[in-house]
Amino acid sequence: MAAKILTLNDGSLCQNWGLQACTEGLIYIIKQENSDADLIQFDHAYMHRRYSFEPRFYGGKKIFAYNSRIAKKYFPVFHVLPRVADEFDHIADLWLQGKGGRGADEFLEKTGRADAVVFNAEGSTYRDDNICALKGLFMLWLAKTKLDKRALFLNGSVTLTRVDATLPAMVKKVFDAIDIAAVREPDSYQNILEYYPELEGKICMVPDSTYALDLERRTLEDCKFPDRNFFALSLSMLPVDFRRTKNTSSLVHMIKELKKIVPNAVLLGKDKEDQILNEVARLTGSFFVGPSYDYQSILNILKRANFIVSGRYHNAIFATKVGCPVIPLHTSSQKIYGLASLFKGLMPKPIDPTDLWNEEKCVLNHAGAILEQGDSLRVAYTERAAKLREEALRLSGSIRDILEKPLPFQNE
Repeated sequence: MAAKILTLNDGSLCQNWGLQACTEGLIYIIKQENSDADLIQFDHAYMHRRYSFEPRFYGGKKIFAYNSRIAKKYFPVFHVLPRVADEFDHIADLWLQGKGGRGADEFLEKTGRADAVVFNAEGSTYRDDNICALKGLFMLWLAKTKLDKRALFLNGSVTLTRVDATLPAMVKKVFDAIDIAAVREPDSYQNILEYYPELEGKICMVPDSTYALDLERRTLEDCKFPDRNFFALSLSMLPVDFRRTKNTSSLVHMIKELKKIVPNAVLLGKDKEDQILNEVARLTGSFFVGPSYDYQSILNILKRANFIVSGRYHNAIFATKVGCPVIPLHTSSQKIYGLASLFKGLMPKPIDPTDLWNEEKCVLNHAGAILEQGDSLRVAYTERAAKLREEALRLSGSIRDILEKPLPFQNE
């Protein structure tokens, strides 16, 4: 009988390029050695929903802010969630008693029909206000310990800190209970073991599922700038000097200096906070590639770019897959450092995007070095990416073994 797998945080219909690609990659991995698996999805919006009632303006924007006091006071939460590890059992009891919120009832109904629950942990588990990460962790623990289901944490980055440190104990509790926890880069892996050495053997490092995508079977046509010599740039999750300073900002100055080395620039902006790049493009005489593009279009563009400056994790991954050298920018978690570790010797240390006046010279030096190395560097990137693809695909066998392993109650 085909296994039924409930996947959490499915991004197939999401507008984010990275979530689209890593969801497709994760499904591809699962299906490699589990081709008849029946996938049931909870999408990205479900995992990020806070309240049972979330009114929106025309066009889709939420009326109430992320932590609105009005919403907290008047609207029931979609899921009742634990605040600390010690609350897991109590909150689980509420869910099982029908007191966990409307979203909890939906989860229990679908989980009851599933053999396994898989959390696509893309988005990073790095702070306690990341509601998707908190939900995913708790749901996996509940599925495994209370509902006798197989539970898998896949494709996530994890950053544990001693600042506002409610997350470490939750990660320990969940990873110690579930069937597998696969983090996607070495910095997350080492960070977890620094906190909890006893989890060695319970966690593993598997490259991001985006690496599993088979580009050889795709038609990567030339991008829309085939006759131009250009570099690409996207931002990171950290703020950058522009909104107040505009044409005198460090970001505009750096792009203009880079254009003295490579005459054209393509600025990539998919997410809401990245739409400032449209104005940056106007001020710097650059091209802007925005939300109307899909991730395959980005692959096409990066295939022809001289290099990319980026703190967007998946934009950098797209680049490595098509041989486009990366000058990484630091972001709001350590994952970009982890990616740089996977390309040690090829990708430089991430640059601080909040301090570009001081970092600009370093960026320009990296750009010059990339151009000097030419095609040999591009080949090295694609070869490293191909090896990471092989590692990512091996996860399919581990998933198969977990699905085939009898659950404890099946042996009774």
